Amino acid sequence: MIKTLFKDVAFGRIARLSYLGHSILLMVLLMAYMLIVVLAIGAGEHIIGGDLQQAQDQLRGMLTLPFLIITGIVMGLLMFAGLNIMAKRIRDIGLPGWWMVLALIVLAMLLSYFVSQQAGSGLHTLIWLLLVLIPGNVVGKQP
Repeated sequence: MIKTLFKDVAFGRIARLSYLGHSILLMVLLMAYMLIVVLAIGAGEHIIGGDLQQAQDQLRGMLTLPFLIITGIVMGLLMFAGLNIMAKRIRDIGLPGWWMVLALIVLAMLLSYFVSQQAGSGLHTLIWLLLVLIPGNVVGKQP
């Protein structure tokens, strides 16, 4: 699993079902990390007794540099793993992996900026569905 997520960056390939499983795993890991952070903040507020001003002060104290560094590392690792499996899946279809990932990221950012956030999110969902549904070597096949 680690090899699929973080290795074979330049030439690796991944099948549809494996892509589906790994992308769902990454989403679950992201949600679990966010849930842990939210529960920690909620527990802190509960311990204080529900005083809003005290909870805000404690939250400012919790969001220190080490917490932000750890969160940045976790988010960076999850993002790299997601982009890596996307590039592998695109390579399996028969297209250049990282160049297509870069083009899709730029397109999604442009849609989000110039059209709407929903358009960018919709494009991301459409790309994910296409990567799950398109079989391997479609572009590389000769008639």
